[in-house]
Amino acid sequence: MQNITTYSFKSSCIIHINSTQNNTILTATDLHGQVLKTSSVGSALKSKRGKRSVPQGALLSGEILGSFLVDKGFETSQVRIKGFGIGREKAIQGLFSSGLQIVTILDITKVPHNGCRPRKIRRI
Repeated sequence: MQNITTYSFKSSCIIHINSTQNNTILTATDLHGQVLKTSSVGSALKSKRGKRSVPQGALLSGEILGSFLVDKGFETSQVRIKGFGIGREKAIQGLFSSGLQIVTILDITKVPHNGCRPRKIRRI
């Protein structure tokens, strides 16, 4: 018989990472869907313009969110990633470095199977 590990509701959470070309937004929720904290690259770097698309900012915001969750008593988390931005992997590295244990990583990016109908070919 396999050893099945069960996680308590208090010690686990879900982290949603929305990564776009211009910004990376991390949202931590409990298992019921209530938002605990939101962290973005713009709030981590305290800059209004320009530097929100860098991967170092995603690393910093992941560390900030992970340390907040560890201080609140959360031990394990699920990570759900959406988008094709450059801060995807760095945000996960920031969560790892804060001491939060990541159980699963899911990619929930919506990809069209066939897409829209292409435009009519132009004839000259």
